Amino acid sequence: MPRRRSLLLCLAAAALAGCASDVPDFQRAPDDEALASLPVKVLMIQGFADVHRALAGRLIIPTQIQTEAGYGTIPAIALAVAPYLQEGASVDVVVAPVAVLEQLQAQSLLRRGSIVPVVQTPLAAAVQAGRAAPPLQSEQDVRALLQSARTVAYPSSEGSAFIEQQLLPQLGMADTVLSKSIKVFGPQVAQLVARGDAELGLQLRSELQQSAGTRIIGDLPAPLAYAAVYGAAVAGHATSAAGGQALARFYQREAAQHDWAGTGWEAPAAQRQPY
Repeated sequence: MPRRRSLLLCLAAAALAGCASDVPDFQRAPDDEALASLPVKVLMIQGFADVHRALAGRLIIPTQIQTEAGYGTIPAIALAVAPYLQEGASVDVVVAPVAVLEQLQAQSLLRRGSIVPVVQTPLAAAVQAGRAAPPLQSEQDVRALLQSARTVAYPSSEGSAFIEQQLLPQLGMADTVLSKSIKVFGPQVAQLVARGDAELGLQLRSELQQSAGTRIIGDLPAPLAYAAVYGAAVAGHATSAAGGQALARFYQREAAQHDWAGTGWEAPAAQRQPY
């Protein structure tokens, strides 16, 4: 997967000691930003950047941030992030979909017990702006919407596995829908819908919300609902582990209190303990 990186701030280079395979369980310290005596070096999947900007006004922890594009399947994103976390890399905290963090933690590249869920965005359906919005309140509505659409666009990134392996098989429509679908680089879903090249788009609401030329019908209803949950976790070779923990808790606390109306983001439905 091509890696597209955009530097928000220069990521300082530092040689870190230790072996990832010997990363201990994360020792939780008090939720106190004063623990961040060093700048916390953050590797952030680009999709979280808007959340960071929304919360940064209250951030007193010094941070240095680098973003990784993070498009592709969950395993592909984890593979792209892993080199940053090898011995000698300079990262304290990783902010990414929780599914990515879990894979990195299984490889001992993140400290066990340090994953903190922060925010989520649901999978939504959209049509071209100006088109009538069909109902989307039941499983039957979803079935009818997919059946009637001549072309369906969905992303190659977060949510694609759910669409291909759960949503469509559960509806018994995998062959029917996939044969008329276009699987594309994330933001291109909204672009195809806006141009009329795809009659229906399935995409995370946070990305659709920013797209002109589309009309969001709504989130997929239960029992077909899906949300991408983003979290923060402390890197195995973190220089500022205490600061990293404080930053992760800052994100979680402020995201739960923030007004996300109109952004497509929301606090996780059920705040889970770090794991």
